[in-house]
Formats: sequence, structure tokens, C-alpha cells
Amino acid sequence: MQHLDVSAGTRRPVPVAGSSDDESTPDDARGPSSLEPLRSGSPDALVARGDDDPPDDAPEPGCPLLDDAAPGAPARRYPWSRLAAYYGRLFNAFGWRYVALVSLTYGINQGVGEALLFTAQKYYFLDDLKLTPARASQLDGFANIPWQIKAVYGMLSDAAPLWGGLHKAPYMIVAGATGVAAAAALWLMPIASWRPAALLLVLANWSIASPDVMVDGTTAEKSRDHPHLAADLQSLSWGSLYACATLANLGVGYAVAPAGLGARGTFGLCAVTSLAVLIPAAAGWLGDAPRPPRPARDPRRNDDRRRVFGCAAATCMCSVVIGSLEAFYTGPIAVVGSVTAALGLGLAFLLWHALKPISRDLSGAAVYIFLVGALQPSTEVLFAWYHDDGLKHGNCSRHCDDDDDCGWAHDRDYPCIEASYYSQMRAVGRFFGLVGVVLYNAYFSDWKYRDVFVGGHCVLFLANLLDYAWVRRANVSLGIDDRLFLLGVEMIQPVVARIANMPTFVLAAKVCPPDVEATLFALLMGLPNFGAGLGVYN
Repeated sequence: MQHLDVSAGTRRPVPVAGSSDDESTPDDARGPSSLEPLRSGSPDALVARGDDDPPDDAPEPGCPLLDDAAPGAPARRYPWSRLAAYYGRLFNAFGWRYVALVSLTYGINQGVGEALLFTAQKYYFLDDLKLTPARASQLDGFANIPWQIKAVYGMLSDAAPLWGGLHKAPYMIVAGATGVAAAAALWLMPIASWRPAALLLVLANWSIASPDVMVDGTTAEKSRDHPHLAADLQSLSWGSLYACATLANLGVGYAVAPAGLGARGTFGLCAVTSLAVLIPAAAGWLGDAPRPPRPARDPRRNDDRRRVFGCAAATCMCSVVIGSLEAFYTGPIAVVGSVTAALGLGLAFLLWHALKPISRDLSGAAVYIFLVGALQPSTEVLFAWYHDDGLKHGNCSRHCDDDDDCGWAHDRDYPCIEASYYSQMRAVGRFFGLVGVVLYNAYFSDWKYRDVFVGGHCVLFLANLLDYAWVRRANVSLGIDDRLFLLGVEMIQPVVARIANMPTFVLAAKVCPPDVEATLFALLMGLPNFGAGLGVYN
């Protein structure tokens, strides 16, 4: 059994932990899942090596976007020339088509697609379907199931190739086509019931959540063949995601506003983002090829693989069962709560015992990141209170006639935040999530993991109390404007959350067994999403 002391942190390049959304689920858990860029040399070499010394052939560390094209090349003064050199390295090694596909998958399909879908989804539940905040939270959790079961996509692509013996490109084509169909249906079909809308939103979320897993698999393979370009590939994925997501969040508020396209019209734009995956994958830009027969594995590796795959399957089953109960069961709420609690605790117990033979530290980290979200209740009620639906007789209207439900936000002295400002808040949250990653790598990566866990979540607890301060209107008593206060919350919470969660993925990279890197890391990316989903259900 591999056992590493979690009290000792190391300075290693780490991927951004990516996801979700910036609302109830960590956006971060929705990002690239490749482990290979964290490794110097082969997977066996890293797992076996306990020190922090890089191999002899490892390149000097540095920022991929600022390094010169070749060792010994004269320093370039202008950033754009360094950026050109960066893309030149990737084009020469992998071809422009593969680089473009990675950028489109993470930048357009995921970065822009998330911004459009998640924002429109919130307004659609409350303003179009007229759901209560509690019901909207339940359906939001149900629609996000595809983000919670990402490890299953890796398992399917590894074990079940589709046409032509290809393991990845066909899945991307199916996801893209499904996304186009689901977005078109949400846009064009007058849906009066929440049930078909919820099912279509599950398909739309799946079309965004699954393609990055396929790309991550190819990134892992290419990083193994070109270890000196591993950091460049990670920078390509994360740079595309954050740059496009920030820009999209700045503009989506104007699209989702009633004076613009509205929520349904914004769903229609998601069809365009799905085409950004469908067309390049169908054109063969991924470079997918049938795999040769694999040699027989070591029995220990087969056992590790079964354990990881079993945990992924159990997470998928629990996510689907709980999400379906929360969305469709109409019986006593105590039954739903009991089943949710029982399955959540059962999954935590399974993760601990199934992963413990691989690594005690890995099993503890998996349970920890799952329970952090599951034990933290979340709700859509704050958004329902402060968002301006833009209607004449809406929650923020000052001209209500005799409608008792009209103008209640004004009556309670709640702020009325228009869609454009809300989307700008989300963009700020995205940006400061990236700031958290930079701060971790610069100042906290050599801290003890336990210190980061404990200190980070203690600070995160205090940061989350800002929501309570807003509900109690404490900020108004102190003379702090609501808009400024909400913007400050979007700056503080993502930074602290990212720093607190980063050590988990570093630890996973160090103890991950061979042959299951992508599936295990996708499992760890899905667990905080699932935990946060349970927090929404609570």
C-alpha cells in the first residue's frame, strides 16, 4: 500500500481545480482532468519517487506563455512574440488542428457554454417556469448530474470504442449533436412543465461536461510522449477556459435580460457552442486512432483499476438516484431526506474502504472533498431575492397595482440586481478563482497540506458568513452598498475556496496508480460537484 505523509507539502506544478459553477458548485471541479502534466517522467517513476527532485531531462520551470521557443534563445521583449513562440511549439508538436480543437472545447463549448447555460438556467427556473427557490434548487441539482459523474465518461471511452474502433472522437460527436438538439428544443419549444425542461437541461449539461474528459485523455497521452510540453498543454486548456468564460460572463447578462434574448433565446446560443465540438471532432481534428491490443496487466494494477472503476460507478448510481428522487418524488420530504443522507454516508464509507488499499491518503482526500460540499447547505433563495426579473409586475417592480406578489423585493428593502450586473459578478468570480490558483502556487504550495486544509476552510467558513451578513442587512447598517458588498463576496469566496481545495489534487497526482490516471482524476473532479449537489438538496 502506498502511503504518503499529508503533512508535507511540495512545490509541484498543479492543474487548476475547475468548476462550476461559481454558484453552488465549484466551477473548478468542472475543468481539465489530466494527471500527466503533474508528472515528471513515467507514472511509475513519480509514484515510486518520494523526493521532490525532478528527473535529469526535465526542463527548467517557468511560465509556458513567457518562455522562449528553445533553450538558449535570446529573451524576447514583447509578450505577443512570446505568445507566438508558445503556440509555435504546440503547432510543431501536435499540429494546429489539435490545438484548435482543445481551444474550442475548453474555450467555446465549456467556457462560453457554461456561462450561457448556467445563467439562463437560473432565470428560466424562476422567471419562465415560476418555480419557488427551493424547487429551483432541486432542479438545478438534478440538471447538474452530468458534472457529478465525469469519471463514468472516461470509463466508457476506455472500455467501449464506438464506430471505427475510436475511443474518444465519436463520444464528442454524439455530445455535440445532443447539445445542439437540446438547446434548440429549449429555445423553440414552448415548454410549460418543468419535467421535460429538466430532462433537456440534463442533456445540455452533458454536452458540455463530457467532451473535456475525452480531450483530457489525449492530453495525458501527448504529455507522456512530450513531457517537456505538458505544462504548455495545461496552459492551453486553462487559458482558453478562463479567458473565454470571463468574456462570456461579461456579456451573457445582456442576452438573458427580458429586453434582450431572454432565457430561452440564450439557450439557443448554446447550440452554437455545441457546434464548436461537433464540427472539429467530426473532421478528425482530435487525431483519434484505434488502439492496439494492450498487454496483460499486473494483477495489482487490475485490482486498483477495479477499485477506481467501482467507486466511479457507485458515485454515478448515487447521483442519479438522489437527483431523480429530489426532482420527481412527490411523497413526504422526510423520505427523500433519509434516502439522501443514507446514500451520501454509504458513498463516503465506500470511497474510504475501496481506495484505502491504493492509498490511505487518497481515500481520505476523496471522502474529505465529498463531505465538504455535502455538509454545506446551499440554496437559490439569495438569487431569487436580489435578481431583477425585468417584468412590469415582477419582484422588483415599483408599479404593482393589486398583485400581492409584485414588488416584494422593494418592499423588503432587498437590492434589485439586473442581469447585466449579475453576469459581471460571475465574471469577477471566475477571475478571482484564477487568482486563488496563482496565490496557491506562489505562496502556499510548500505549506503542509493539513495546514492548508484546516486554515483554508476556517477562512472559508468566515467568508461564507458574508451571506448571513447580507440577509441580516448588516452591510446596509455599516453603510456598504449592496452591489459593492455582493461584488466583494465574489472576490473573496472563490479565492479562499480555490486555495483550500488545491492540495487535494496535488495529493491525488502523487498517489494515483498507473493506468487509471484520467478516470481517478475525473472521479475526484466529480466528487466535489456531487457533494455540492447534496448541499443544494439539503
